[in-house]
Amino acid sequence: MKVAVQQCSSVAKRSSALLLSSLLTLLLSTTASAATQILLQRGGQTDQPGQYHGIVDLAIDPGFDNAKVTVTVDGQKVADGLMSPYHVMVDLGPTPLQHKITIAAKGPNGKHVRWTETINQGLLPLSLRVRAIDATAGIFEVTGTSPGDDPIESVQLWDSGQVIASSSQTPYRFTVPQSTLANGFVQVTARTKAGEEAADFWSVAGNIHVEELQVRTVPIFVSVVDRNGVTHDNLDRSLFRIIDGNSEGKIIEFGKAFDQPISIALLIDSSASMTYSMKHAAKAAGEFVQHALKDGDRCSVTAVQDVPRRKQAMTANRGEIASALGGITPMGRTALYDAVASAIRELREEKNRRAIVVLTDGSDTTSTWTYDELEKLSREAAIPIYFIAYEGGDEDYGRDVEKLRYLAAQTGGFVATAKQQNLMAKYNEIEKDLRAQFAITYQVSDFGKSNEWRSVRVVVDSPKLTARTIKGYFTP
Repeated sequence: MKVAVQQCSSVAKRSSALLLSSLLTLLLSTTASAATQILLQRGGQTDQPGQYHGIVDLAIDPGFDNAKVTVTVDGQKVADGLMSPYHVMVDLGPTPLQHKITIAAKGPNGKHVRWTETINQGLLPLSLRVRAIDATAGIFEVTGTSPGDDPIESVQLWDSGQVIASSSQTPYRFTVPQSTLANGFVQVTARTKAGEEAADFWSVAGNIHVEELQVRTVPIFVSVVDRNGVTHDNLDRSLFRIIDGNSEGKIIEFGKAFDQPISIALLIDSSASMTYSMKHAAKAAGEFVQHALKDGDRCSVTAVQDVPRRKQAMTANRGEIASALGGITPMGRTALYDAVASAIRELREEKNRRAIVVLTDGSDTTSTWTYDELEKLSREAAIPIYFIAYEGGDEDYGRDVEKLRYLAAQTGGFVATAKQQNLMAKYNEIEKDLRAQFAITYQVSDFGKSNEWRSVRVVVDSPKLTARTIKGYFTP
């Protein structure tokens, strides 16, 4: 669905949860007058008559002057902070489908109104619902709706990112393996003949009886990427669900993490093997710091050599950071695991959100920390770790990168492989990920056991999007 805001000060944004071709653009008033107009008026009709498709002009009347208006279509925010005149151009696609439009308006002196209207009532879009017939035996049934001219072609059962069963005939029933049920949830997707997809999942949260509850509040940071690895930062909180252990968490705070300051531990492999790459690597890291840090952010610099050598303690002074990067001289071997462990300890007392960014060109060769020890420490710390695997070529390199990939995935980070030509681009990918994170605080009620490992899974209500965050935490 394409959206455009008729307001000169608005900034173009890419919409991800609607159609992939969604694009926020400015339109002239002559364009708005050419489209079908739908008047959304406070106190007006709840269900709009008629059938609407293609480009429509949503004209909003909030009922009072000097309002700032937010428009959400099917859970996706398409305009925010609109001033008069209140118009949003929306491409509903070629087929009339039911859409729910929510208007929220804020005015002077704290005045606030919110209402929802429905268009194309009864013309249901693709949707999916999975329910347990006999959860103990693993028997589940899936029901769905789809447009009349684009029926559901197949329904898939997923486990750990893989399709493990498929059904093409109603009723869609699955016998879920016990190993899948042990995850605490059952996830399904549906695909129509035209290739549209929808997703749903069932969790055990509503089926657990506990006699003594402890309410726990958990803050996490979440990145959302599509199948091409592109990050998305304009999603509505209604699209997110969180499974904590065997319970579904209640989201109580939701916002963009970029508004919160960050502390970054920057680790640069400066062993002897980096002798001919050090100048370029330091320059790329320096540009990353200049672009990624804003007021209130902090950064430290550590050279990864025989032992981790802290070249600059945590600071907000970009000049000192640049000087530290420029003063690194390659020598010795690579104590990579020791350096990551040192960064985790350094970040423990930081009150900002935190991240570790590591550039390395090869294997760990001299650490006192083992990989298993570091993996446990990283899980406990819940700090996202981003690795840039740079110009590797030794026989153990591929296996070592897979170890780093697992470590990064456990913490909500990722591994990017780079050569000299695209090193800056890989730093940019990390910067974009940090900018696009969502800050979510949720509440969960469960048994009050201390020092218990709690798995965490964030699910976005779209089969085309994947949430990336920590895999879990130890309870206090």
